[in-house]
Amino acid sequence: MAFPWNRRDSSPQMLPSERRRRSRSRRDRQEEAGRENTRLTQEKKHQRLVWAIFTVLIMVISGVVAAGVYDKYIHPPRVWAGSVRDVEFTMGDLVDRIQVLQGLTGQVDLSIVPFEYLQNQLIAEILRQASPGLGINITDEDLDKALRDQFLPEATAGEQVAPGQLEQEFEQNYSAYLTRTDLSDVDYRIILEEQLAEFQLRSILAASIGETGEQVEVEWIFLEPTGNVLPLEVRERLDIEEFGVVAAEVSVPDGFANGSGYVGWVPKNAFPDLDFVLFGDEEKGDEALGVGEISRPVATLDGIYIVHKLSGAEDREITVAMRVKLLAQVTRQWELDQLTRGAEEGWLRMNFNSELYAWVAQQVNISAPRTFQGR
Repeated sequence: MAFPWNRRDSSPQMLPSERRRRSRSRRDRQEEAGRENTRLTQEKKHQRLVWAIFTVLIMVISGVVAAGVYDKYIHPPRVWAGSVRDVEFTMGDLVDRIQVLQGLTGQVDLSIVPFEYLQNQLIAEILRQASPGLGINITDEDLDKALRDQFLPEATAGEQVAPGQLEQEFEQNYSAYLTRTDLSDVDYRIILEEQLAEFQLRSILAASIGETGEQVEVEWIFLEPTGNVLPLEVRERLDIEEFGVVAAEVSVPDGFANGSGYVGWVPKNAFPDLDFVLFGDEEKGDEALGVGEISRPVATLDGIYIVHKLSGAEDREITVAMRVKLLAQVTRQWELDQLTRGAEEGWLRMNFNSELYAWVAQQVNISAPRTFQGR
């Protein structure tokens, strides 16, 4: 006999209303699951977008930082600072030269040194290239002799010196100098060669200075442009006070005037910025200062002068001190003429601006100062 299917764990037969309720509940759960899946998908897309943006930002920031590091630390040393025909100097070369000066003196004047040293490097290269035409020839023997003149100690009269002692001291002195200036033997020989070439150039130019020349006798007061003494006030005092008295009180030593301001006989062209006062300038219509007259304050690159003319122009023998001053002026004029001609003809170039100056100054400042110690 067959029995109808009936189990205790089977669900009782559902009513139609119950089936509809369960069906709606199942659809609601499916819809909710669909919405959750959509939300999760959107969140994942949003997270991927955020990470993508973050990655791009990191790359941009890293690029900016890398570019900044390159521009600040890597690029400047390789930037050309100047060139003479096919020979180029970089900012790194300029810093190296300034640090040599810093190694000797312990400090440098960064307001003028970077540009001056760049000019000096260019002038040294101009002279090197012009040397054959000028008859200048620096040999290895010349360099060896200059080194020994500089670093080889001299035995005093009657002093007993062991064999090889002076040579050993020479090597020690020279090695100590290279260590102090952070130079190699090759680098210092290049600098020494430049110095010897300049010395030979001065010897050549000295021949253009005669034994005698047109000169006037003067005394003057020399003032620093940044000093506390006002030039106009000093000039007013000279109307009622003795020149020597005022000079002794306010004048700054300049290597030419004595304590009361007396200089002596000054040749034409020794102080070019004062020539129009001492000798006049017909082309510009400037009349020379009269004998016994005192000039107004005259500003020059060196400082401010107030000149008292003591005599008219005479042809006299040039003193040693004034010959040295004339030679310095002639040499400087040769250098300026070369720089000007090179710029006009296009074979000399310079590259120096405020940003590059700031980089050079920073590199020099962060160098550990080394105090000069005599050998």
